[in-house]
Amino acid sequence: MGSAGLDVVIWGITRAGRTFRPSDWAERLAGLTSAFGHDQKLSYSPFVRPVAIRGVKAVIVGQTLEALEPRLYHFLLNFARDNELQTAFASGLMAHHDALAPPSVAKAKPAGEPREPV
Repeated sequence: MGSAGLDVVIWGITRAGRTFRPSDWAERLAGLTSAFGHDQKLSYSPFVRPVAIRGVKAVIVGQTLEALEPRLYHFLLNFARDNELQTAFASGLMAHHDALAPPSVAKAKPAGEPREPV
């Protein structure tokens, strides 16, 4: 399921091209790895980062998480698989996520009566 040595981005777009809901899913998912610091502020794990790229929510999971917390790493990837979210693997995503381009979102179909299969 994973690719050794590569970071993974979990896009908020399903394989069918639909936007994943709820709209705060990325923050909720990354929040599983968050903790309160000495300054009493909540901070995410340095290996799991929620981001918005060109208006598309995503979670970037660093490769280091697989070595440190393999169960959590596989939980995150299984979440993506179970919810049919698109994923991509690449080197250096944690540091250079601004270079990513999100997958396409399906265009809304015109309203009307549903069509029967032929």
